[in-house]
Amino acid sequence: MIRRKWRKRAKKKTVWLGLVGMVLLIALTGCSTVRETMSQLRIYGSNELIAESGDSYSYKSREGTADAAGAALDFRQFTGKHTLWTVTAEEDAQLNLELDLGVVNGKCKVVHILPNGEVVKLADKRLTGESLKIDLPQGKNVIKLVGKKAYGSLKAELNPAETATIQAGDNADTAVD
Repeated sequence: MIRRKWRKRAKKKTVWLGLVGMVLLIALTGCSTVRETMSQLRIYGSNELIAESGDSYSYKSREGTADAAGAALDFRQFTGKHTLWTVTAEEDAQLNLELDLGVVNGKCKVVHILPNGEVVKLADKRLTGESLKIDLPQGKNVIKLVGKKAYGSLKAELNPAETATIQAGDNADTAVD
């Protein structure tokens, strides 16, 4: 009889200890498997943070590349801002951008940052095979991919004016892959 009571108490203590251990484990490791930070999560809704130089982003997984001619990316759980191209225009010019953006889940957009710091949204959610004409003011123009827990793909091809120079990415990247 005494052994039965002792066994019941031991089972209850083991169950409670297991529950407390699981709660502590979740609290210490976090609920997310991606190393995204609170500052990266705030970027999507703030044009001021998007326009700042440098990048801060994380991907759970990413396949593909972006170079001066275009981009082909498939991504999972992308959060933050990632500079795709820096376009320097010697004078006012136009850039043709063939863009295919497919967002399956989360939020994602492609933006153009003008030399004066103004942010212009080029595409968000789903855009298939669209040809966009982008007016490039004289100076440094930046095209970025911005996301918040986004799953999807991006395919883009650039056709710049002769007076514009395209550079892939940004020199001030601070990324978590």
